[in-house]
Amino acid sequence: MNELLEIDNNTGEILLPCENEDDLKIIKQTKIKALHLLSPNDFVKINGVWEAKRDALIKILSSLPISYTWSIKQKELNKEYAQVLGTLSVITGSITRKTDSMGICEFTELKGNGGLHFMNARAETRALKRAIETLFGSVINFYVGRYLN
Repeated sequence: MNELLEIDNNTGEILLPCENEDDLKIIKQTKIKALHLLSPNDFVKINGVWEAKRDALIKILSSLPISYTWSIKQKELNKEYAQVLGTLSVITGSITRKTDSMGICEFTELKGNGGLHFMNARAETRALKRAIETLFGSVINFYVGRYLN
């Protein structure tokens, strides 16, 4: 296969050929805007690895000219753990990107602070965070590589 790949020097994104040039332009602009939203305060180093904080990822979803839906596909909740499987769909122009992700929280993580509600909320937050990281991972990785490492 001799497809030509394009690398966006502003975001580090590898772009596959796109039939609709307007869609490609919208994707590029959206990723550049996402990159400019981020700041060093949006990250924390855990075990030697930079992780985007929840607020940074929510900022990406809420501040960009995109539409998105987050839906819970499956949920399990008992006295020991909460497990949430969700789907995030992001729409930019005529392109829709979609990913499933799972979040789990064990009751022992709460250390006596909160109950089933907090355990469930943390599992859902983790699932959403992972989904955002999947769909905007190239931007996040580029930011970490350029500004934090």
